[in-house]
Amino acid sequence: MSRLLEPVTLGDSIQLRNRICMGAMTRNRCIDDNKPTSANAKYYADRARDGAGLIVAEGTFVYYNGAEWPHAPVMFNYDHAEAWKKITDAVHDAQGKIFFQPWHPAGRIQNDNMPMLKEHNYPVYAPSKIPAAGGKFHSLEGCPGYTTNITEIGDPKFIVEQYKNSVTLAKLAGFDGIELLAQGRANNRTDAYGGSVENRCRFPLEVLDTIIDVWGPRHVGIKILYEYFIPQLVQRRLAYINISRRGCHPEKGEDSSIRPHFRPKGFELPDHWEPLQQFGSLVKYPGSETMLMVNHEYTVEEAELLVNEGKIDLVTFGRPFIYNPDLITRIAQKKPFAVNDRGKHANYGPYKTVDEFYNDWPRIST
Repeated sequence: MSRLLEPVTLGDSIQLRNRICMGAMTRNRCIDDNKPTSANAKYYADRARDGAGLIVAEGTFVYYNGAEWPHAPVMFNYDHAEAWKKITDAVHDAQGKIFFQPWHPAGRIQNDNMPMLKEHNYPVYAPSKIPAAGGKFHSLEGCPGYTTNITEIGDPKFIVEQYKNSVTLAKLAGFDGIELLAQGRANNRTDAYGGSVENRCRFPLEVLDTIIDVWGPRHVGIKILYEYFIPQLVQRRLAYINISRRGCHPEKGEDSSIRPHFRPKGFELPDHWEPLQQFGSLVKYPGSETMLMVNHEYTVEEAELLVNEGKIDLVTFGRPFIYNPDLITRIAQKKPFAVNDRGKHANYGPYKTVDEFYNDWPRIST
């Protein structure tokens, strides 16, 4: 049997059926006041039923947001938790495990005219007043881009509290753990949260520590890439660290309709640079209690080799899980993956019904 398909224990007690993780992917399908519905339950349960080792649910905003996805989920009250409980129950009934990924409300990549922000008179908060380039808000007249009306966060403690509230609700909703996603490109601060590497890492570590207070470290993973940051995470005995090579191989991947070709100007990465080679040993070494996960455009063959060589413990597949509800079956049977043959709207919409491009992908014949 492929070592990718062998069971492993994540943290101290989370039993995974295999080493393959379904990564968090925004699908813009939470059409009931930004709460998941039965369509979302079917989507996740189908992947769990086929054998996904770990599912990380789509990034979920911890408070009001004005992102480009009007139907992205939120989690900040009990109604949201009750809706998500139906999703986690469906995944658990299918013998799966599911983590929650909390998002700060998108920072500078919002538009202050999006309905949720307008309705609640809530500003676009970001670490610094650095407008983002691009954006195309199809649901707004004229399809404007990202806002220039940014409110710089003063004391970020209130953001930390938003995370704490959201992950506490996620626990009530029955999730098995948390994956924190963080990046620090839009930070020109000169206070205790900006400047040095240590200061720039202060906020995500404060968020992480408040999540650990709620969940304990062995039910928490993180998806990030910082040389200083990683040893801080390992010291906290996290369940896993997920290292991404996004932007290192812009020519890879079959889904050219949405895959990122380049990183933002000023943040380019060397061609074919492999962060695993630079950072892997910071996580995976004799005595480390933290598992190492990798993500972005890995093939089954690459992942199998890295597991066999002892360089990784887990691998994330993203878009292949969209087009292949039976991805684990295909891997086990060495069958080719289906690819996106439905164009650029297959991932985020628009769609005629919530199930279109979501719950209508075919399975292989057995």
